[in-house]
Amino acid sequence: MTARLSVAGTEILQLAILLAVVAVFYFVIIPLGVSDPESFGLNQGLPPSFSARLVAVLAALLMLFRLGRILINEDAAMAASITDENDELSSGLPQRGLIGMAAALVFSMLLVPYIGFYLGSALLLCGLLITLGERRPLRLLADPLLVLAVIWLVFGQLLSIRLPAGSLF
Repeated sequence: MTARLSVAGTEILQLAILLAVVAVFYFVIIPLGVSDPESFGLNQGLPPSFSARLVAVLAALLMLFRLGRILINEDAAMAASITDENDELSSGLPQRGLIGMAAALVFSMLLVPYIGFYLGSALLLCGLLITLGERRPLRLLADPLLVLAVIWLVFGQLLSIRLPAGSLF
């Protein structure tokens, strides 16, 4: 029972830290970084800070829901490791995570300004799928296309938010 409590305690601590980060994002970073026009009303559309605030609220709600589940039932807590064994997946540097973060940095800083959001996103998603072990060509093609179709539909069509176009295309 002690091991289960430590797993629950670890996850509760992680959720508390993440909730604090979301609070800083919502109450400090958004007000300082996104300026809404003074007389901006709902009849003119959504204010520029709306999407950032929406993401912060949704993230906080998901974390609070998870926190509630753990507080009600400690057995709902997940182990900190992928496996319960002491093998290379659960010890050492998380190579897949580091590769994924490096790919995201390359994506955001180098690819998008030159080839645009959609093509850059497709390449990033394919690279991340390969990093996670996916090798089937149909999945490597279909999954990024499905994600990009949803992004295009939600941001481009529903919210009328233009995503960055590249200087080459």
